[in-house]
Amino acid sequence: MQTRQKPRKALNLPGRFFTGLGVPVDVTMSDISVGGCRFPVGDQQFAIGTPLQIFIAGSGPHRAAIRWVEKGEAGVTFVSPLSEELVEGFQDNHVPDAPTVAPQGDFEPMTDAKPRRFC
Repeated sequence: MQTRQKPRKALNLPGRFFTGLGVPVDVTMSDISVGGCRFPVGDQQFAIGTPLQIFIAGSGPHRAAIRWVEKGEAGVTFVSPLSEELVEGFQDNHVPDAPTVAPQGDFEPMTDAKPRRFC
């Protein structure tokens, strides 16, 4: 059963996510659309509906919620859809496919930035 309402772009972009006041985790975001994306979660356990803050290719934070978790990956839905222009702009930031290599995102230190609580 297909529930996706918007087409996703098969891109791999440096990203970062964190839950609540947790430690940011750098990942490669993929299958990005205005409504959501997917990324590897490794051994981390997530419940459906878990709120996240996500940064993609230097944009964000974008509020999201876990939609599904399967085979070491998670799919999220953005609380507020991304703009079409932002998603189109991600094409310029595309990282070539390298699924076996951990991403090395170029992020500025977040020492001043504190994540916002969702509850």
